[in-house]
Amino acid sequence: MSIVKMKRIRLIALAKDKDALLSSLLHVGCVELKEPAELLADEAYASLLHREGSAAAQAKAQLTELQHALDVLRQYAPQKSGMFVPRAQVREKDFLSGEARRAALAKAERVNARAKAIAALSTRETRVRSEQLALQPWTACDIPLEEKGTASTAVLLGTVPNTVDFDAMAGAVESAADAGVRLLSQDREQQYLEVLVHKASQQAALEALRTYGFSFAQLKDLTGTAAENIRTLDGELRQIEKDRAAEVEAIKALGGSWDELRLCVDQVTQVLDTENAKERLLTGGAVLYLEGWLEASAEPELKKALAGFDCAWELLEPKPEEYPQVPVKLKNNIFTRCMNTVTEMYSLPAYDGVDPNPLMAPFFIVFFGVMMADMGYGLLMIAGTQFVLRKTKPKNPNFMELFFWCGVSTFIVGALTGGFFGDFIPQLLGLMGITFTMPALFSPMNDTLAIMVGSVALGFVQILTGMAVSVCHKTKKGCFLDALFDEITWWIILAGLVVWLCGSMLAVLPPVFGTVGLGMLIAGGLMLALGGTRKAKGFGKLTSLVGIVYNGVTGFFSDALSYVRIMALMLSGSVIASVFNTLGATTGIVPVFIVISLLGNLLNFALCVLGAYVHDLRLQCLEFFGRFYEEGGKPYQPLSVNTKYVDIIKEEN
Repeated sequence: MSIVKMKRIRLIALAKDKDALLSSLLHVGCVELKEPAELLADEAYASLLHREGSAAAQAKAQLTELQHALDVLRQYAPQKSGMFVPRAQVREKDFLSGEARRAALAKAERVNARAKAIAALSTRETRVRSEQLALQPWTACDIPLEEKGTASTAVLLGTVPNTVDFDAMAGAVESAADAGVRLLSQDREQQYLEVLVHKASQQAALEALRTYGFSFAQLKDLTGTAAENIRTLDGELRQIEKDRAAEVEAIKALGGSWDELRLCVDQVTQVLDTENAKERLLTGGAVLYLEGWLEASAEPELKKALAGFDCAWELLEPKPEEYPQVPVKLKNNIFTRCMNTVTEMYSLPAYDGVDPNPLMAPFFIVFFGVMMADMGYGLLMIAGTQFVLRKTKPKNPNFMELFFWCGVSTFIVGALTGGFFGDFIPQLLGLMGITFTMPALFSPMNDTLAIMVGSVALGFVQILTGMAVSVCHKTKKGCFLDALFDEITWWIILAGLVVWLCGSMLAVLPPVFGTVGLGMLIAGGLMLALGGTRKAKGFGKLTSLVGIVYNGVTGFFSDALSYVRIMALMLSGSVIASVFNTLGATTGIVPVFIVISLLGNLLNFALCVLGAYVHDLRLQCLEFFGRFYEEGGKPYQPLSVNTKYVDIIKEEN
């Protein structure tokens, strides 16, 4: 239950063993390669060693190809699967098989080629439909579009704005030239015209037309009438639809490749990680050099993995100045590992910091249970998380495990308060004429003050725990004076206050209690004045003293009072559940009561889970972490087999 100890590894091996060496490190999965920045900064080494290129760009392109193929299959050949389907299991030897990867990539290429053909057909369809729309206004014209007229007559096809008075325009043209104007069609913007004019007066007709905004039709080099061209384009559209259906069927025929392509995504992702790792290696031609971080406990595994290589390597303890670069991994037991979800959401602790999970787990789980406080809700959480864990067997079960333990806590506190979907059982039995009261140690509805005091007391315990951890951590780092003046001083003041009040208010205690308590208060006050002003000078000592007293007193007690939210959420959940049960009971019909109550309680359950989780997070991250937590840790990311779609069955080399 701590931060895993890391060691720095430096290794020199033969360059010819590069691929085999990386494969061996991948198998053990305990070495995180790092950039050898210090070595590259040294001119003597920089002239001898250099980076080698890698196939990372090719792997990225393959990964893009695979993801696109999966998107295509998702669109045209969706796979029917349940919500809780466990991941496929693959032997490590099969997972690393290059032959299987090449076969899957070939299938992805075929899927994408079909998708590309469909895209081309869609583009072609858009063009054909656009041509049809352009020809539609000219269907009334029975003259072939390539026909420009006879030896003495010209045919002019064109448009004028829809605002033009057709009769006035036609009269003007016919009076200016020996011509006839015919309106073929019109839409919101244009009027489509066919003009037959004697060639001798064609210029006069055009001049008359241009005064009305006449423009020649843009019909390209088409032959035949507009109606004939539209029928031809209809045939082309039918062929496009037929070709597209054939391509879709071909993609559906490849729909059985889902698992193969998903496996290949994991394989190529692994290849990409390995190629990225190669970019962190330095080579001088015959040898290669690498640096990284290793879990100290994995040293025997590393020795075994490197036994077959001609190489030299050493492990070094990280220096204090290297701590910000040392990766962090948290090691916890089955009860506390679930808190990794919360810690990683906030920030990993610094390498030389404190693992908060063992400290936080009891408080988080207990607080959650107190806020929910219902046996029915607890059973739902326990059953739901167990169902998901057993059905899906997730690679990282921390989140589900967290809600499992919170469900256990919720059930226990619910048993103490007598809550089972609120007052569902008494209300149900009441409809049947049976008077029943759930046994309870205390009730949220009747013992609100006691619950509030208990919530604040729990808050005090967590605050004091955080202060104790801070004292231990500061003392370990050689900063005992900071611990003395920042935390221990307040303990003395609080203890003195309690002793003085007990001695003054309880007659059974000897008078010396009051004297001792007063002395502790005075001693604590002097220590507070000394510690709060030890780094200030001049007038700043006075302002520092005022600030430390004011912020210390108000901050300490306001933090404790913030734990009242535990009581508030417990009370609100109980009241809402009771309201829905009462609404159902007013009908006087048992089946209707059950339906209304269960629906209302499901809604209340969702709201309570969300509220309890958010407020519990707040209490941990703001009220608890702020007293001792040093964040900023970099997650430990060793070169290992990381998969999204399959689980790997490890094999011994």
